[in-house]
Amino acid sequence: LMIINKHTFLILLVSGVFGVAASGCKKSGDAIIARSGSIKITKTDFQNELANSPVAYQNYLSTLEGKKQFLDILLREKILLNEAQRSGIIRKKEIQKNLIAYKERIRQEEIDYRKNLILREFLRDLQDSDLKVTESEMKLYFEQNSDQFMNPVKVTASHILSTAEPNAQTALTRLKKGEDFAKLAQEVSADPSSVRGGLIGEVVKGDLSELPEFEEALFKLRRGEISGIVHTKLGYHIIKKNNETPLPKQSFEGSAPRIRRTLEKNKFDKWIDGIKKNEKLWIDEKLLAELKINKVAEQGEPNSTVE
Repeated sequence: LMIINKHTFLILLVSGVFGVAASGCKKSGDAIIARSGSIKITKTDFQNELANSPVAYQNYLSTLEGKKQFLDILLREKILLNEAQRSGIIRKKEIQKNLIAYKERIRQEEIDYRKNLILREFLRDLQDSDLKVTESEMKLYFEQNSDQFMNPVKVTASHILSTAEPNAQTALTRLKKGEDFAKLAQEVSADPSSVRGGLIGEVVKGDLSELPEFEEALFKLRRGEISGIVHTKLGYHIIKKNNETPLPKQSFEGSAPRIRRTLEKNKFDKWIDGIKKNEKLWIDEKLLAELKINKVAEQGEPNSTVE
């Protein structure tokens, strides 16, 4: 005889059982399998829970003995929930706070899911229209950038980012006096990589195409060399090439996926910029500069009751 451990099933079944208990509307004529006072388990309830039970138990649950034991577990959980609701525990501040937080989290997840679904499908459509890349475009890119495919290298780089040129100049002066690059990056860099001493990891040509000035300066450096001040749309950088490793030659076929991504991105950037221009984008930089980052507020006490 197989015995189902109640405590194991408590975790597996509780969400389903609570859902059954909370759902008020049943089909008229749905046969009742078990009743305990106002609590009842219908044929539909039972079949739904059986279908959601772990696969390992389903052979046993197809027997009469298994169904009886499973039904007993469902009754125990519904009785437990019923008594909990009668007790008024739902009005406890901690429960209310958690329910409100849960509802907000679910609401945000739905918003994010909807946004991501729309964007994913629209980008697929764009790839077949405005962002479409032909094989002839890919071959032309391969020929025009033959050096990065015939003599490819992988470099490890670090940088210090400043939002104002005078700050970058001060940092550069300190480096020329012999200060350690990683320690200085941790102290003054405005980039998230500061926690790693400015390390941005390994890159090959094309990886930093969003920052062409940065990429051009990086690949001109010798191993261990530090750049001057490099201005990009992010601010003022000081770049260090930590290492450089030669890579095998790459064929057109082997490079095609990366070339396609690069060309799609270039087309996407132009497409976005065109929309910004047509829509006359305007940014209040003064207000932007004044904005402070708010720390995530701790969940306060609920100001309403969740039923």
